[in-house]
This record gives sequence, C-alpha cells and structure tokens, in this order.
Amino acid sequence: MKKALLTSLSLLSSLLLSAPGSMPAYAAADAANPPLLTVLNPAVTAELADRVPLAPRLDTLEGKTIYLVDTNWGGFGNNDILLREMQAWFAEHLPGVKTILKSKQGNFVTDDPALWKEIADARADGVIIGVAG
Repeated sequence: MKKALLTSLSLLSSLLLSAPGSMPAYAAADAANPPLLTVLNPAVTAELADRVPLAPRLDTLEGKTIYLVDTNWGGFGNNDILLREMQAWFAEHLPGVKTILKSKQGNFVTDDPALWKEIADARADGVIIGVAG
C-alpha cells in the first residue's frame, strides 16, 4: 500500500511539474479549501550565493585560544574522540595553545547561538569544527 501511494504521489508530482501552466500547484486553492498537496520545484536557481571571504590565517598559534567544536555528526559522543586526540596533540606539541573542547547543542544541522556567542565573547582566535563521526 505504501509503495503504491508513493508511486502515485511521485507520478502526480511529476505530472504537476511538467504540465504547462500548472505551477504553482496550489494556485486554485482558497481560504475555504486549502491545498492538500503542495509541490515544490526542485530546480536549482542560477543565482550564486553571496560569497563571504575567509578569515585571514593566524601568523602563529602560540598564545592563541582555539575552540574545538563537536557537531554531533556521527551521533552524540562519537565526534569528540577525534577532537580529544587533537586537544592532546596540541597539549604535547604546542603547549602555548589553549584549546577548549565544546559540543554543539542539538545535532549537526541545528544552530547553537549560545555556543557561537560564547566563542565570540571569549574572543577565540580560531575554531576547528569537527564534522566527521
């Protein structure tokens, strides 16, 4: 049943996307009869996103504060293994670098304004964001 429904919805959305004059699919709906199905066009726009230049590289890490941020990409508690190794490496090889290990709230796709504010308020010199599990 689910497969048949998905196939029907797939065919319906293809038909709505390809039929001339049918976009948007909800144009005939009114307040009394809201649309049952809204079809979004998956086509990519030709416009490029505004580019933001990269921050300039630090001339040295000595005496700097670097945040190591776990994004929870591989699930809670998986990413920090790599970041703890990095923190140990810094402690052994560059003891003048202060590292602060933090886990982002939520998961890898959610925002964490409190953490970004903490990093900004601490005037961190750099951030390494861990995105691998």
